[in-house]
Amino acid sequence: MKVTDPWVLPIWNAIHRAVQEGRTTHPGDVSSQLSLHLSTRLAMLPVIFRRVNQGIEQLKTVIAGRESRHEWTQERAGYAFPIPQDLQYSLLVDLDALLFELNASCELLRRFFALLHQHSGRAIPETQLGQELRRIIKAAGQDARWFVRLDVHRNFFMHNGAPYFAVDLSNAPERYDLLIMKEDLQAFEDETKFVRLSELRDIVEGFEHSKRALQEYLIRLFSAS
Repeated sequence: MKVTDPWVLPIWNAIHRAVQEGRTTHPGDVSSQLSLHLSTRLAMLPVIFRRVNQGIEQLKTVIAGRESRHEWTQERAGYAFPIPQDLQYSLLVDLDALLFELNASCELLRRFFALLHQHSGRAIPETQLGQELRRIIKAAGQDARWFVRLDVHRNFFMHNGAPYFAVDLSNAPERYDLLIMKEDLQAFEDETKFVRLSELRDIVEGFEHSKRALQEYLIRLFSAS
């Protein structure tokens, strides 16, 4: 089985040892195929992360050339700041892809976890699976709320709208925060109407920590007691 991301390998090593020691049987082709799909998705994520980061850096360079008349405040409406279309839409595509690929990876992780847990002889009912995943993540000292935020944002942009962006200059030049808007906004008091880039970074960080916690759990599941 050729894989493109190493996340599954320690899990399979634990399973193979359990098979050799007669503690379990091989999970079969369905698990192997799902493992390959998951590995491919996980290998795609760093590409998306890199593209988003590159787009943000290019955007910073462009907005460094703004004038004060382009800046919106509570007291004054600024003029629209022109951003090259190639940069604008490439970044929007990558942000959209980030949400989609994270969500797709989560779905495959969930299926892989459930399948291996069932193979271990301790099947988890579908209605309890999400609760069990959150329990494991919390037991590892991680915050599991990132998944709810990911699900909400991904569902909106997938089914109900398209992303637009504005740039929060309140901490510039040390730090810019990209605001991915859910509608054409001129005021930003209601944070349910946009997603901050810093929130997306928190979601990515939560995903990475949770992925590690689930890997360690599945290794223990097939390790000798």
